[in-house]
Parts: sequence; structure tokens; C-alpha cells
Amino acid sequence: MNDSSRTTGNGETTTIQLAPHDPGYYYDPKVEAGQHGQIQLSHAVEQSCTCGGLMPYQIMGADGDPEWCVCRTYRLRISQIDRLIANAQIPLSFRYKFLEDFDDTSGGQPVQGIVRLKGMLSSTADSVSAGKPAKGFFLWGAPGTGKTYFSYIALNFLIFRTLKAGRFTSISSQFFQRIRDTFNDESSQRGQASTMIEALSNVPFLVLDDFGVQRNTDWELEMLYNLIDARYSNRRLTIITGNDSVHDLKDLASGRLYSRFIEMCHLIHLNAEDYRERGKSEVEIRVPAIDQSHGRPYGTR
Repeated sequence: MNDSSRTTGNGETTTIQLAPHDPGYYYDPKVEAGQHGQIQLSHAVEQSCTCGGLMPYQIMGADGDPEWCVCRTYRLRISQIDRLIANAQIPLSFRYKFLEDFDDTSGGQPVQGIVRLKGMLSSTADSVSAGKPAKGFFLWGAPGTGKTYFSYIALNFLIFRTLKAGRFTSISSQFFQRIRDTFNDESSQRGQASTMIEALSNVPFLVLDDFGVQRNTDWELEMLYNLIDARYSNRRLTIITGNDSVHDLKDLASGRLYSRFIEMCHLIHLNAEDYRERGKSEVEIRVPAIDQSHGRPYGTR
């Protein structure tokens, strides 16, 4: 059982008993205002709360001194998750999309590949929460197969489960133009290139959407390699989407990008004409267990 406790002024301890997989809060998809639902306190915490949900979540103890309500920790975590999701640059209509929003059935029957993919994401969150190194995902397939949608879900889910920051970034001409502008004497962003790359290198979870649309100039490839290599070296979880197979990238940057991808990511081929046509879909999952060049599993020294 999970538990949270409060020591009262007279030395007594009040404890909330939580179910094994209850973090003390849950996402309620019911939309009362705006475009999404809300994260709510779980029943056990709500029942134990005596502050009425009023900040700063304090109550008066038996000795007349103020003390924290047992709900405070969970309310602060909810606020942190809301803030992290708001800052992750996920489009508004895709915020708070979670695993149950990625349909894994067709004609009432489970699509085993998608079920497995969702299970892999859940296991990834478990590993990160336990402080263990975890692989990201390289998702490729034709447009409309759900790659970007799954990456939104993955980012929301990882933030919710781990309370760590994430960032969604599209590899577009605008992405590289923002970096180029930092070399322009007249730009307000002049000299900020290293700061931009460092921020993307260090964020715990990063989605790089539409990999492959870049022009593959030497400068662009070097920028991408430096970013990927920094995340690889620091064991930062990265999710990459693209239309082309990862195996078609072997020649980019002299093969250095491909080498990083196959070691730091689960390789996922979403094979369908359109995500909406799930009856035709299958997920081909290749999980390379060993880095062939070094002969060791990812995340080990």
C-alpha cells in the first residue's frame, strides 16, 4: 500500500492508505470547461482532506498551531503536472491525452501490436519512476498512422507518471530557422543557439516530430547529431517520429545518427494506411537488446 502521513501537534500520526497503483490523484476526462478534463484527488485522499482544498492547505492542530493537511502533497503534485503539461508545447487539443485515448481495438477485437506498444510505454514509465535507464521510441510509418498522436500521448503520460518535464518539438524549417536567427546580428535571439540546444538536450523527455523533413545539409545534420548525441550521453528519453524507416537513415551523418537511434530507442513501425482504419493496422516492433558496436545493453556502463 502507498501511504502519506501527517504528524499532529499532539504527536499522533494520520495516514492515508492508498491502493498499490494509486498515486493519490487521477485524470477525470469529464470536460466541464475548456477542451479537456481535470486531474482530481483520488477518493482516499479526498476523504482524508480536512482543509477543504483551500490554499495553503493548512488546518489548525489540536495544540492550536497550524499544520499541513494530508492532501497538500497531492494537490501540489497535481499543480506541478498541470504546469509541466502546459509548458511541454503540446497543442492544446492534445493535452491530457493518455493511453486509453489511443484505441487498440478493431471490430471489438484487440490489435495486439498496439496493445504491446502501449504496454511498452507503461513499462518505460515504471522504469523512469524507479530511477532506471529507459529507452525511448523511434516511430515510423506513412502519414496518418498515429505516430504524432502517440507521441503526444506518450509525453502526457510520462509527465503524469513521473512529474518530470517534457518538450514537443517539430523538426521543421522553422526549427532550424530559429537556430539560424541566433547568428543574426539584428536578432533578439543572437548568441542563444547553445542555450536553445542545451535546453533540448537536458529536458527529461523530448519528442522530435517529423524527423526526415529536414534538408539534410551538413549544418542541419550536425545540429541534429549534437542534440541526439547529448541526449544519448545523458540517458535522456527521446521519442522520434518520421515517415521513413530508421534503416533508411544509415547514411546520414556518416551513420552516426543511425547508430544512436538503434541503441537509445525501441524501433516501432506503425504499418497502416490510416490510424482510423485500425482493421488494417499492425505494429511491427523491433527491440534491439544489444548495441552491436559495443556489445552491451543500453543504459549500462
